[in-house]
Amino acid sequence: MSSPITTARMAIEAASFASQMVGELASGVSKAVGFDEVLQSGSAENEPVSESKLRSMIDQVAGAIRSRLEAAGIGVNPPVEVAVSDPGQTGGNSLTVSSPHNRAAEIESILMSEPKIVDQLQRIRTASSIDRIVVSDRS
Repeated sequence: MSSPITTARMAIEAASFASQMVGELASGVSKAVGFDEVLQSGSAENEPVSESKLRSMIDQVAGAIRSRLEAAGIGVNPPVEVAVSDPGQTGGNSLTVSSPHNRAAEIESILMSEPKIVDQLQRIRTASSIDRIVVSDRS
Protein backbone atom coordinates (compact mmCIF):
# COMPACT_ATOMS: atom_id res chain seq x y z
CA MET A 1 0.00 0.00 0.00
CA SER A 2 1.35 3.44 -0.89
CA SER A 3 2.14 5.87 1.84
CA PRO A 4 0.38 9.24 1.64
CA ILE A 5 3.75 10.91 1.09
CA THR A 6 4.66 8.64 -1.83
CA THR A 7 1.22 9.15 -3.36
CA ALA A 8 1.53 12.91 -2.94
CA ARG A 9 5.01 12.86 -4.48
CA MET A 10 3.66 10.93 -7.49
CA ALA A 11 0.86 13.51 -7.85
CA ILE A 12 3.39 16.35 -7.77
CA GLU A 13 5.49 14.63 -10.44
CA ALA A 14 2.38 14.15 -12.60
CA ALA A 15 1.39 17.81 -12.16
CA SER A 16 4.91 18.94 -13.04
CA PHE A 17 4.88 16.82 -16.16
CA ALA A 18 1.44 18.09 -17.15
CA SER A 19 2.71 21.65 -16.79
CA GLN A 20 5.66 20.85 -19.05
CA MET A 21 3.36 19.29 -21.64
CA VAL A 22 1.06 22.32 -21.62
CA GLY A 23 4.10 24.53 -22.21
CA GLU A 24 5.25 22.36 -25.12
CA LEU A 25 1.77 22.26 -26.63
CA ALA A 26 1.53 26.03 -26.35
CA SER A 27 4.87 26.24 -28.22
CA GLY A 28 3.43 24.50 -31.25
CA VAL A 29 3.96 20.81 -30.56
CA SER A 30 1.18 19.19 -32.50
CA LYS A 31 1.12 15.67 -31.02
CA ALA A 32 -0.84 14.92 -27.86
CA VAL A 33 1.01 12.63 -25.45
CA GLY A 34 -0.82 10.15 -23.25
CA PHE A 35 0.29 8.99 -19.80
CA ASP A 36 1.39 5.56 -21.10
CA GLU A 37 3.49 7.22 -23.82
CA VAL A 38 5.20 9.39 -21.23
CA LEU A 39 6.15 6.41 -19.12
CA GLN A 40 7.23 4.52 -22.23
CA SER A 41 9.40 7.35 -23.54
CA GLY A 42 11.45 7.43 -20.34
CA SER A 43 11.99 3.69 -20.23
CA ALA A 44 15.39 2.35 -21.22
CA GLU A 45 13.70 -0.73 -22.65
CA ASN A 46 10.94 1.35 -24.30
CA GLU A 47 8.45 -0.79 -22.42
CA PRO A 48 5.29 1.02 -21.32
CA VAL A 49 4.73 1.19 -17.59
CA SER A 50 1.20 1.72 -16.37
CA GLU A 51 0.40 3.79 -13.31
CA SER A 52 -0.56 0.65 -11.38
CA LYS A 53 2.69 -1.08 -12.38
CA LEU A 54 4.68 1.98 -11.30
CA ARG A 55 2.85 2.07 -7.97
CA SER A 56 3.60 -1.65 -7.53
CA MET A 57 7.29 -1.09 -8.31
CA ILE A 58 7.46 1.71 -5.73
CA ASP A 59 5.66 -0.37 -3.10
CA GLN A 60 7.98 -3.34 -3.72
CA VAL A 61 11.19 -1.35 -3.44
CA ALA A 62 9.90 0.51 -0.37
CA GLY A 63 9.13 -2.85 1.25
CA ALA A 64 12.60 -4.16 0.38
CA ILE A 65 14.23 -1.04 1.83
CA ARG A 66 12.08 -1.23 4.96
CA SER A 67 12.93 -4.92 5.45
CA ARG A 68 16.65 -4.40 4.89
CA LEU A 69 16.80 -1.48 7.32
CA GLU A 70 14.75 -3.34 9.94
CA ALA A 71 17.18 -6.29 9.63
CA ALA A 72 20.01 -3.84 10.36
CA GLY A 73 18.17 -2.47 13.41
CA ILE A 74 17.29 0.84 11.76
CA GLY A 75 13.72 2.06 12.02
CA VAL A 76 11.92 4.14 9.45
CA ASN A 77 10.23 6.37 11.99
CA PRO A 78 10.90 9.16 11.18
CA PRO A 79 10.47 8.28 7.51
CA VAL A 80 13.56 7.86 5.35
CA GLU A 81 13.61 9.59 1.98
CA VAL A 82 15.90 7.80 -0.47
CA ALA A 83 17.01 9.51 -3.69
CA VAL A 84 18.75 7.98 -6.67
CA SER A 85 20.64 10.07 -9.20
CA ASP A 86 20.98 9.70 -12.93
CA PRO A 87 23.91 7.34 -13.58
CA GLY A 88 24.98 9.59 -16.46
CA GLN A 89 25.46 12.54 -14.11
CA THR A 90 27.46 10.65 -11.49
CA GLY A 91 29.30 8.10 -13.61
CA GLY A 92 27.43 5.28 -11.86
CA ASN A 93 24.53 4.52 -9.57
CA SER A 94 24.30 6.90 -6.65
CA LEU A 95 21.86 6.54 -3.81
CA THR A 96 21.51 9.07 -1.00
CA VAL A 97 19.31 9.60 2.03
CA SER A 98 17.82 12.99 1.22
CA SER A 99 15.98 13.46 4.51
CA PRO A 100 17.68 14.27 7.80
CA HIS A 101 18.44 11.03 9.62
CA ASN A 102 21.05 10.42 12.31
CA ARG A 103 22.10 7.18 10.55
CA ALA A 104 21.95 8.46 6.97
CA ALA A 105 25.50 7.41 6.04
CA GLU A 106 24.90 3.91 7.40
CA ILE A 107 21.59 3.64 5.52
CA GLU A 108 23.28 4.72 2.28
CA SER A 109 26.03 2.13 2.76
CA ILE A 110 23.53 -0.65 3.49
CA LEU A 111 21.34 0.17 0.50
CA MET A 112 24.24 0.64 -1.93
CA SER A 113 25.33 -2.89 -1.06
CA GLU A 114 21.95 -4.14 -2.34
CA PRO A 115 22.16 -3.97 -6.16
CA LYS A 116 18.56 -5.16 -6.62
CA ILE A 117 17.27 -2.19 -4.60
CA VAL A 118 19.44 0.31 -6.47
CA ASP A 119 18.47 -1.22 -9.84
CA GLN A 120 14.76 -1.06 -8.97
CA LEU A 121 15.10 2.58 -7.93
CA GLN A 122 16.85 3.29 -11.24
CA ARG A 123 14.05 1.53 -13.16
CA ILE A 124 11.47 3.67 -11.38
CA ARG A 125 13.48 6.81 -12.13
CA THR A 126 13.84 5.87 -15.79
CA ALA A 127 10.17 4.96 -16.21
CA SER A 128 8.74 7.97 -14.43
CA SER A 129 11.34 10.60 -13.52
CA ILE A 130 10.54 9.93 -9.86
CA ASP A 131 13.98 10.17 -8.33
CA ARG A 132 13.14 9.67 -4.66
CA ILE A 133 10.79 7.68 -2.49
CA VAL A 134 9.79 7.97 1.13
CA VAL A 135 9.88 4.82 3.25
CA SER A 136 7.96 4.87 6.52
CA ASP A 137 6.37 2.50 9.02
CA ARG A 138 3.56 0.42 7.58
CA SER A 139 1.20 1.70 10.22
